[in-house]
Amino acid sequence: MTEQFFLNAFGIFVISLVRFTGFFINLPVFGETIVPLRVKAGLSGLCALLLLPHLSATQQLPELSILEYGLMVIKELVLGLTIGFIVLLTIDAFKFAGEIIGMQIGFSFIQVVDPESNRGQAIVSEFMQVLCVLTFLILNGHLILLNSFVQSFNLIPLAGMKLSGGVIGEIMIISSKLIWIGIQLSMPILAVILIGDVALGIIARTVPRLNVFQVGFALKILGGLFTIILTLPFYAEEIKTLISHVYGDINNILNKL
Repeated sequence: MTEQFFLNAFGIFVISLVRFTGFFINLPVFGETIVPLRVKAGLSGLCALLLLPHLSATQQLPELSILEYGLMVIKELVLGLTIGFIVLLTIDAFKFAGEIIGMQIGFSFIQVVDPESNRGQAIVSEFMQVLCVLTFLILNGHLILLNSFVQSFNLIPLAGMKLSGGVIGEIMIISSKLIWIGIQLSMPILAVILIGDVALGIIARTVPRLNVFQVGFALKILGGLFTIILTLPFYAEEIKTLISHVYGDINNILNKL
C-alpha cells in the first residue's frame, strides 16, 4: 500500500462519512433526538467503512486547496441532509393530516410529548406519525432507502456535487404535493364531521330543548374515531405508495445536483 493510496482512501472515507452523517441526522427513527449521537456517528462510520473498498476502486479525490476541501465537506453534508429531508417530508404529510383530523374531532387540546421535537403534539398527529414510521420499517423502507443513498455515490461522485436553483424548486414541488396529500388523507373524516354537523343542525331546529353542543361533541369523537378505524387499511396502502414515490423524488433531486 503506497502513501498516496492510503491518503486517497482516508480522504474518501472522511468525505463519505460526512455524507452519511447528514443522511442519518434526518433519517426517520435513526435521526430522532432520542437516538444518541454516538449511535448516529457509529452507523455513519460503519456504512462509510463498508463502502470504502468500492469507493477507493472507483473514485479519486481531486487535488484541492484547504478552502475547497472545506467547501466540499459542506456540500456533502448538505447532500446527505437533503436526501433525509425528503423522507421526513413524507412523514410530515401524515402528521399534517393528523393535525387536521384532531382539530375537527375535538382532540386538538389533547397534547402528548413528541420525543423527536421535545414539544407538545396532537395525539392524532402522533398516532399518524407512528403508523407511518412503523409501516416504513415493516416494509424495510430504511434498507431500501439506504441502498438508494449508496447509489448516490455513483450518480454524484465525491466532490462532484454542484448546487443549483433547480434543487430548491424540486423540494418546493415535493412539499406542496405532500401538503395536498395530507389534506386528502383527512378528507374522509372531514366529510363525516360535516355530515354530522348538518344532521345536528337539523336536530337543533326540530328539538330546541336538546343540548346540541353537548351531544355533538361526543358524536364527533365517536364518529371520527370510527372513521379512522375504517380507513386504516387505506392509510397503510397510501404509506406504501408514498414510500415508493420517495425513491423517485430522491432520484429527481440527485439528477438536478
